Amino acid sequence: MTKRLTKNEIAVRIVPTHLRWPEAGASLLWRRLHECVQQLHEFARAVDDNCCEIEQGREVSRDEIVRHRAEIGHEALMKLAAFGPFQIAKQAASKEIETLQKREDLTSQEAQGKQRLMMAMDELRDGIAAMERLLRERCKVSAGSACRPVCY
Repeated sequence: MTKRLTKNEIAVRIVPTHLRWPEAGASLLWRRLHECVQQLHEFARAVDDNCCEIEQGREVSRDEIVRHRAEIGHEALMKLAAFGPFQIAKQAASKEIETLQKREDLTSQEAQGKQRLMMAMDELRDGIAAMERLLRERCKVSAGSACRPVCY
């Protein structure tokens, strides 16, 4: 039986850098980004809990455990491919970045804010990729399986 992931193990693997971002209260945009990370953490916890529950079934054969874990993994990867909070955060960030890029008279603070936002989006994309790796590892689903790839 695989050991349950701790809250810290999930937080370290899925966008740990969000702790350096501006606080969620700084703007609606930053709140969306932080909410996306929080929901990724909750999603990872739910998948891990489902896998642990299946693995604890004493009357379930090893083959059934493997099959159930793979089903959980495939379903989770499909949900990740269309992860709503990421789409919302990505759309809000893209709109703000585009607005700032159109302006020629950015102050140094606005230019730094744009750079910080672009870096945060890269970190969030990396977090989606880390979540995909975590799901594949936890559910023992190979990258070559018949599952739609996740787009970041």
